[in-house]
Amino acid sequence: MNERRRVLVLIKGLGIGGAERLVSSGSAYWDTDRFEYHVAYILPWKDALVPEIEGRGIEVTCIGGQRGFDPLVPLRWRSLLKRFRPDLVHAHLPSAGILARLFTPVPVVYTEHNIASSYKPPTRVANRITYGMNSVAIAVSDAVLDSISDFSGGPHRIIENGVAVEPNGDRAVAARQELSVDDTTKLVVHVGNIRPHKGHSNLLAAAELLLASHEDVVIVSIGGEKFPGDLERLRNEAAARGIDSKIRFLGSRADALDFVAAADVFVNPADVEGLPVAILEAMALGKPVVATAVGGVPSVVLDGQTGRLVPPKNPEGLASAMAELLASSEERRRLAGNARALIERRFSLARMVERYENVYDEVLGAVRR
Repeated sequence: MNERRRVLVLIKGLGIGGAERLVSSGSAYWDTDRFEYHVAYILPWKDALVPEIEGRGIEVTCIGGQRGFDPLVPLRWRSLLKRFRPDLVHAHLPSAGILARLFTPVPVVYTEHNIASSYKPPTRVANRITYGMNSVAIAVSDAVLDSISDFSGGPHRIIENGVAVEPNGDRAVAARQELSVDDTTKLVVHVGNIRPHKGHSNLLAAAELLLASHEDVVIVSIGGEKFPGDLERLRNEAAARGIDSKIRFLGSRADALDFVAAADVFVNPADVEGLPVAILEAMALGKPVVATAVGGVPSVVLDGQTGRLVPPKNPEGLASAMAELLASSEERRRLAGNARALIERRFSLARMVERYENVYDEVLGAVRR
């Protein structure tokens, strides 16, 4: 039997986020007969998904200091490289990608999860000027690929994100009970960490318009803070709009999918996206989606077929699309059925992992030659 090739996966953090969940959920499908995996992350306080990965027998190492990035991070990274001796590094998101390219002697596979221009200028510049050091760069959607099409470096590929979720009726019922929402009340759910471009202000403005004519609706937004005070700011804005009794900001929740499973409609109000895992998960759970037509979203939310698309930064359009779906259970069922079928056909997590591992084989084969 051939010796397993060592793959070191590097990501900025392992908190609850889209790219992070792809690593943790994807680890269940890694071919450990062919590859020996190790996962590294930088920000020690973003560790919610570490137990899930370690529970599958995969070692996880934090290379960040108390403040996350510090001058010793490259040294800790070098120490881990010396100890694990990987054949290949797979980095996710720019911070990890830049570190891997600059301080790794083996091939680097890199996944771009967002539109390249959405990052802060220093990150964007450093990401771009080191891109040529990738062996292969992977984009999660056509839109993301377009955003890096003029970057230097190895071949650029598209590997769309995948999901593997199963509905749990009991947990969905418990989620509604926690919210004190009965079956006669329509529930709209949003999942997205509080970050620039994620559209929380757009959601609030749309919610105010929707709730003015729909008293039987409750809206829930789930996502963690980037900066302390983010949740309080959103709750204060909801109160200023007079809708704080009808829109709930729950913060980061490990059980976010239970609320999605309980929803009548899933909404994504973002201004910028790559290919949101949360949308894929909602569709896999058979939920009709209303989303802004940004990034890779139109490749999965097909307007009138698997959901409804509206222009970004257009709360009137967002509110109108939600209202139309909430008014028709037949339309919700039609869109939800189409959405679930599309996910099953094209966006499985097992397929995503298989395609990644095919890239590893390709890169390592080239190294051997």
